[in-house]
Amino acid sequence: MYYNYSNQITPPPVDLPPPPACVGGTIYTVRPGDTMFRIANEYGISLQQLIQANPQVTNPNIITPGQRLCVPTEISPPPLPEFCKDGTIYIVQRGDSMFNIARRFGVTLQRLIAANPQIPDPNVLEIGQRICVPLPDLPLPENICRAELRPLVAGVIGGTAFINEATPTLWITTFGLPAPAMVDPKYCVYVAWVYNPIADRYVQTKLQPTGVLGIEAGYSTFPDLITFEGFREIIVTAEPKTIPTRPSGTVLLSGTIIC
Repeated sequence: MYYNYSNQITPPPVDLPPPPACVGGTIYTVRPGDTMFRIANEYGISLQQLIQANPQVTNPNIITPGQRLCVPTEISPPPLPEFCKDGTIYIVQRGDSMFNIARRFGVTLQRLIAANPQIPDPNVLEIGQRICVPLPDLPLPENICRAELRPLVAGVIGGTAFINEATPTLWITTFGLPAPAMVDPKYCVYVAWVYNPIADRYVQTKLQPTGVLGIEAGYSTFPDLITFEGFREIIVTAEPKTIPTRPSGTVLLSGTIIC
């Protein structure tokens, strides 16, 4: 059989949607390997800010090399409030009130209000608002340790983990993580890793969506461990479908376990 390669037809180039008006912002040209999450992190803005500035991108999971995006003016993510160094950042959900948030986290309403002087009227909360939840009023039960997870990339809020040293058991909840593929197309899951630096050993649990946008959680017991003693660090990474035995993906959250 003979093929005539001289008459091959070159497909026409794909029309890329133009960027919107970007007054005061920066026009960015997508490079191979880019994701919306990676671009947002590079410019120090949240993923949501970048998505909102580019309504021409119908699917934020799919951008094409050569495509032009608008990076909005604000290039510094809002810092975590200084008054919440020893607490938990919580994102207000539909139906929340200061009273039910206080009861859920085991603090008094008065302490929750005092920890959030930026809220002029405690009776009025906005969905998506970030508030500071102080440490519980009651001491943690025996053998229970706690870790506050701090974000390492822009746009991620944080998280909280509890560990039972004696069982050993891990509970973890995270806030504001984007879809793993937004970090890099090769990632499809988030994994929490607890680390023992003396033994150089990791144990892991896979995070699962909770049904509430932006909140993922995980729970695991580790019957092969006698105790969690010595495990003092915890990180959350984006990983591929086949999870490795040690963290290899992008680290989004990190914290120290305090007992």
